[in-house]
Amino acid sequence: MIPESAQTAPVGSLADRAYMGLEELLVTLRLSPGSLVQGKDLATAIGIGRTPTREAVQKLAGQGLLRVMPRKGLMVTPVLRSELRQVIEARRVLERLLVVKAGERADSDQRMALEMLASHIEQSSEDLGAFLRLDRRLDQLLDSACGNQYLVQALSPLHTHCRRLWYLHHHKMDLSVSADMHASLARSVAKADGSGAIRSLNGIISALEDLVGGLDAIS
Repeated sequence: MIPESAQTAPVGSLADRAYMGLEELLVTLRLSPGSLVQGKDLATAIGIGRTPTREAVQKLAGQGLLRVMPRKGLMVTPVLRSELRQVIEARRVLERLLVVKAGERADSDQRMALEMLASHIEQSSEDLGAFLRLDRRLDQLLDSACGNQYLVQALSPLHTHCRRLWYLHHHKMDLSVSADMHASLARSVAKADGSGAIRSLNGIISALEDLVGGLDAIS
């Protein structure tokens, strides 16, 4: 069932806000993997008109999170082991470049923001919702600091797939350990410590691989 409302981003175009709202519903499983939904119901759920919602749906479909089903509506894509292995394989390579470049290119304000964010992430170790919101904010800061829009565009859907995996299997992970790894990544980038950033990232990727390995063999 689609919830009656969903919080959307306060800034950006209506299509951007629609995308953020739908992404949150997907990540937090309020749009259940494998379920069928209608575009008009999505627009109602996020409180945004059908045209920007349609644009957001097209983007999410292109990223493999929604699938258009002729005469049936939209299907929320299942969480599949085979697909997530590909997601993580690509993310491992691309994100190493992103964190190194972010460390090299971040300005003083971005470095300060990363340091502050690291402290907030550590404090979210008992709140999955807060942790995922801060994880998303970390992605945004790294994206803005890296100075490479093509890298950002390639990684954006991979992050969404991985956040959905975190949420689906959060009971299998130690959130405090995950929070520490993400905080360490933020601090390493803030200090332009490329090696440290890659070590922290490797830990995050390994944790994701463990979650994927625990999915049903048939997926």
